[in-house]
This record gives sequence, C-alpha cells and structure tokens, in this order.
Amino acid sequence: MKFLLLSLLFILTVPAFSQSTKDNASVPDSLIRKKLVELATSGPSSKLIEHQNKILEYQLKAAKNTWLNLLTLSLNYNDLTLSGQNTTYVYPKYFFGLNIPLGTLLSRTQVKSAKEQIKVKENEKETLVRKLKVDILSMYLQLQNYNERILLQTNVIDDIENLFLKVKEDFKNDAVSIEAYTTAQKHYTDELIKGKQLELDRDILKLQIEAVIGVTVEEAIQQAGASMRK
Repeated sequence: MKFLLLSLLFILTVPAFSQSTKDNASVPDSLIRKKLVELATSGPSSKLIEHQNKILEYQLKAAKNTWLNLLTLSLNYNDLTLSGQNTTYVYPKYFFGLNIPLGTLLSRTQVKSAKEQIKVKENEKETLVRKLKVDILSMYLQLQNYNERILLQTNVIDDIENLFLKVKEDFKNDAVSIEAYTTAQKHYTDELIKGKQLELDRDILKLQIEAVIGVTVEEAIQQAGASMRK
C-alpha cells in the first residue's frame, strides 16, 4: 500500500512537468530567454540604481550652484566724523560689501566628484545587468535540465515498478526469496525518493527564478509567446 501511494503521488506530479515542457516547446527557446532577461533586468535592483542616479544628478546640480549659496552681503553703518586742524574728515556712513569665496569659484572638486559618482553608478548598473543576465539564463538552463531528468526518472521508476511487482508476485508464490523481495523493494523505494528529490530541487529553483523575474515561469512563457504572435 505504501508503495502504491508513493507511485500515485509521483504519477500525479508528472503531468504538470510534461505540460510545462510542452508549453516551453510551443514557444521558441530564444524568446523565452529574451523575456526572462528582460524581466530580470527591469526588476527592483535595476530600478534602485536608477533612483540612486537621479539622486546623484540632483547632487551634481546642487554642487554647481553651491557658490551662489555662499555669497554674503554686508552692510555697516558709521556715525563717526574726524576733525583735524584744518580739515574735517567725513567718512561714509554706510558700507556695503559682497563676499565671494574664491576657493568655491576656482575649485570644481565637488562638481567633478558628483560627475564621477554618476559614472560609478552607471558602471554598477551595467555590471548588475550583465550579472542578472548570466544568473537568470543559468537558472533557466538548470530548470530545463531538471525537467529532462524528471522525465527520465519517471521512465526509470516505471521500469523498476514493473520489476518490483513481478518480484512481489513471485514472492507470494514462493518463487523468490525474502532477500530478493527486500532488495527489489528497496530499489523501487530509492528510485521514488530520487524522483521526489528532483521535484523538490526543481521547484525550489523555479521559486528562485520567479523571485528575480517577478512573475511565474509560466507567465513569463506566456508573455514570450504573446510577443511572438504580435
């Protein structure tokens, strides 16, 4: 009964894998890869750098206008009048002054620094895009590999199950030993476990891909197919 349940669980999961493979086959692989890269490189990580670039652009604009903020206007009032023997010295009562920090006008350090920071962020974005492209395509290749291995494992399980059922029947008829029965039983169980582990690894990888692209793999394939039909 235990083996029957395990077999049933595995068989029920196979149609989903087969359907996914068929869906992939109906859309050119090149379009699926292109859509995955497009979704991955337009995600939050890429947008974060774009927002950081905007901030740096504002900082650059502020750096260019810094000297205007440092200009100071002064006004002094003088109520003194000095008298000598023959001459009376009258000084202006009001003094106006404009202070301009020459260092600010002559130095472009802040502006240059802001420009370099923008270039750094642009390089960071390009590096991120390239990494995301490699990562998402690598995971997609692994996903394809898991699907193929699961289909192969399904065939193996079918063969092992047939052998096990034959040994089981022979054991009931006292045609084989308990050792032969136990060995066949263990072999069958091991192959079922291998199949379930492949499914688990595949599903975890699928979740990782979807965390990067922001949609399910099936939705990405549908979008790729829709772009093909346009």
